[in-house]
This record gives sequence, C-alpha cells and structure tokens, in this order.
Amino acid sequence: MQSQGLVLPLEIEVGPSTARVNTKERYVDPSGNDLDTSDSNKYGLYIEENPPRLVSLGRLYEGSTTIHNIPLLHDQVKVGVDEVRDVDAHIPIPTEKVKLVGQTLNTFLAWPTHLVKHLSE
Repeated sequence: MQSQGLVLPLEIEVGPSTARVNTKERYVDPSGNDLDTSDSNKYGLYIEENPPRLVSLGRLYEGSTTIHNIPLLHDQVKVGVDEVRDVDAHIPIPTEKVKLVGQTLNTFLAWPTHLVKHLSE
C-alpha cells in the first residue's frame, strides 16, 4: 500500500482491562459501593467508657503504617468508618478536621487498637 501512496495507521494493541488490586490493605469504596458487604469484615469502633461504648462500625486496615502520610503509633490501627452509631461522641484520636463520630463516615482514621473489636456473625 505504501507504493500507491496510501499509509495505513499503526495498530494500537489494546489488552484486556484489569482491575487494580491493592495487596497491602483492603480497599473501601467511599461511595458505599463496596463489593464485599459481608459482616465478617466489620469491626466495632468503641470509645473509652466503663464499659467501652460502641459508637460506629467500620473496617480494619491491617498492615497500614500511615494515614494521610502521618505515621500510626504502635497502639493505633487504621480504620474506615462505614456506619455511625453515635454522631455526637468524641473520637479517641481527633484531627484538625474530625472530632466527632458524626464527621467520620467514609473516612480513614487512626483508632486505638484496644478499642477496635471484630464483630462475630
């Protein structure tokens, strides 16, 4: 075809689309469209009271060492809040922007390890 003055466009190889998999920690879709909605991955997030009081439900991100580039302390874990139970409760580790449980929905937070309990079925 080149000899007749016609040039064919180069073919662009397009491979199959693959989903990105996060192997370091479990991903929570902030839109709420999480594919795995089983309760086996849910954790209760408590605050210090006698006895500790359940204030929200969320997911634990084991293996995470930072949140928003801030290192976690040895007695803290990264959690994602899926459901708020007490909007007016103060979170155990407040930030500049988030102080109440009602402000935590679909966010990542540091939470004291001893106040995160796996919910059994």
